[in-house]
Amino acid sequence: DAGIPVLIVLNKSDLQPAFDQAWERLESYRRMGCDVLPLRLKGQTAAETEQGLIELEQRLAGKTTLVLGPSGVGKSTLVNRLVPHAKALTGEISRALNSGKHTTTSTTWYWVDETRSTALIDSPGFQEFGLNHIEPMQLAHLMPDLRATLGHCRFYNCTHLHEPGCAVRDQVMGAEDAGGASKEKSIGDNRYRIYGELFAELSARRSY
Repeated sequence: DAGIPVLIVLNKSDLQPAFDQAWERLESYRRMGCDVLPLRLKGQTAAETEQGLIELEQRLAGKTTLVLGPSGVGKSTLVNRLVPHAKALTGEISRALNSGKHTTTSTTWYWVDETRSTALIDSPGFQEFGLNHIEPMQLAHLMPDLRATLGHCRFYNCTHLHEPGCAVRDQVMGAEDAGGASKEKSIGDNRYRIYGELFAELSARRSY
């Protein structure tokens, strides 16, 4: 919505099979052009850790980057590695709640280099991410994989949830081409599920 470039960093590449499963779930994001970078912040050797960090540092150079993500994924550990003087606190995963303990309680700006050309903004971990400023009918336009199919639905005010002749739903279900051959789905089931959940949430909040 704000036109901010996104880099997805998937940490803990040593945790198997969880990491491979998470990497597979991110396939739809790679397909729509999002960069996804594997990382291992707590490798057994320095080489295992440095390889991912070097590439990440190159991606962040000359930019101001907000480090955003759920609690417990290693945001503060990442900030400590990239900005040693930050001394950010690191937290442990709460096994009882299966969520991270919030050790970062304020948003802090750190300069990564002495020339102050690269900056990191460390933010508190979150449990939910609100999209209250978005209208429900805007949502499909802000999701790149759905947006690519817009303009071909039977109804101009299609919600892409139940209407007949919906181009978005055809892509989710895997429509056939003119010759009757199955076309590759361009919108994954998980992405469409996310769309439906967000649409319902945004619609409900506007009915209060």
